[in-house]
Amino acid sequence: MKNIILFTLLFVSNVFSQKKITVASTLKSPITDALLIVNNSPKYITDSLGSVTIKEVDLNASILIRHVKYKLKTFDNITNQDTLFLEEKLEELKDIEIIVSSKTKKRTESLFPKISSRNILPENFGKSSSIGSNIEIALYFPNEKKQSNIIQKLKIYTNDYKVLENLETKKTNKRRNAKFSPIQVNFYTVDSIYEVPNEKIFKKNLLVSCQIDDDYAILELSEEEEFEFPTNGIFVTIKNLSKEDYQALGFDYPPGITTIGVSKDNKIIPYFRYLHEGETALWKKYDYMIKRQNTYKVGIEFKN
Repeated sequence: MKNIILFTLLFVSNVFSQKKITVASTLKSPITDALLIVNNSPKYITDSLGSVTIKEVDLNASILIRHVKYKLKTFDNITNQDTLFLEEKLEELKDIEIIVSSKTKKRTESLFPKISSRNILPENFGKSSSIGSNIEIALYFPNEKKQSNIIQKLKIYTNDYKVLENLETKKTNKRRNAKFSPIQVNFYTVDSIYEVPNEKIFKKNLLVSCQIDDDYAILELSEEEEFEFPTNGIFVTIKNLSKEDYQALGFDYPPGITTIGVSKDNKIIPYFRYLHEGETALWKKYDYMIKRQNTYKVGIEFKN
């Protein structure tokens, strides 16, 4: 009898130590795959009904909610809230071409590595695996036109991939749905002397993930986050979350970052550094990829 009472008390205690919350639009539609970041750590992601169960210890914390189709919003105390509402981002009218001439239409400017004919060669064909857990990569984007464009979006193409499990049998295991796992990104200024990443644009890394029916993860900066494309270029950095963070969010593996074949005069150059060496680790050109004439399929879009 005592054991039954003890089990009941533990069960009740566990139930009341967490709370179910719904994330929805201002039109009260549930938002799927919204990422909840607690103290800059990815803690929760909403299910197909927009619901998520939050631990009691996080209810009083500052929670940032990020979703590609909605404006960023921070909630400081949700103890007495059952639904958290996000405001949808305004999209340009898709049929605007009907009422404007081709001369007045705005064209989105972007900067991507130029895919060459090498992309169809066997060594460049297929899906790329994830970046190493001990690696952070950086891509240098030069501002060759020296234009003062405003950086608004970042696109990172992701994919599922296969891992070789047995060298003798050459048995592989496919990491299905890995492309939807989140990754950390940031922008860095360019060191004017050594031409490597110098200072972070954002103090904390931003989290992005590929959405259903897309091939890329997209970071759309808010008006407060947008910044001018520096004349000496910019670095985009990418790294995985920790294994514990992926497990906490319900993901098994990090995403594959798609690689492409490029020409010898490609100016968007990959770099890397080892994470175990800390923030002062030296950045190096990713010579292995450069010699193979490969780079990551990552691009920047500018504000019209």
